[in-house]
Amino acid sequence: MAFIKTISEADATGTLTDLYTKVGNGDGTVDNVMKIHSLNEAALAGHFEVYVAAMHRPSPLSRIMREIVGVIVSRLNGCDYCQRHHAAGLDRLARHDRAGLGDALLAGEYSGLSQKERAMAAYATTLTQSPEAINAADIQALRDAGLDDREIHDLAHVVAYFCYANRIVTGLGVALEGGGIGQHSSVS
Repeated sequence: MAFIKTISEADATGTLTDLYTKVGNGDGTVDNVMKIHSLNEAALAGHFEVYVAAMHRPSPLSRIMREIVGVIVSRLNGCDYCQRHHAAGLDRLARHDRAGLGDALLAGEYSGLSQKERAMAAYATTLTQSPEAINAADIQALRDAGLDDREIHDLAHVVAYFCYANRIVTGLGVALEGGGIGQHSSVS
């Protein structure tokens, strides 16, 4: 499952049991991206809170937009776990009107994105690959594409979250539930 020891759901005790209940799935399992923190309960709680704030709390960015960004950032970072996990989530969310969008993004194909989403993708790419290059013109390009300052903030938050999560997953060798490892995807 990973390059380091993790504690299974069955072996969890005390606070870790409570955390696993909070971060777990309806069937009692815990995704490996969270289970990797089992040796550091504060890190597990912190990771979960940042994830929820970035991906699930109310935002003017739709869940689909946030998943698009997650797939793009994870692909750029070579994080197989996150790009596959979030592409599947994106396809579940967009199944009716944008079927196959997750797979297209995995292949680096952005033609199915709106103008606003393409601007978000361009910003996410720069912030992921060359964060020091971000400047006021990048922010203005987002405004010109129709994003307001709250949307721009939330976009930066989603990009930053995925850069963090991608490093945890690849740096500790987290395996995708059902197979596959978290690092160095063959998807380009």
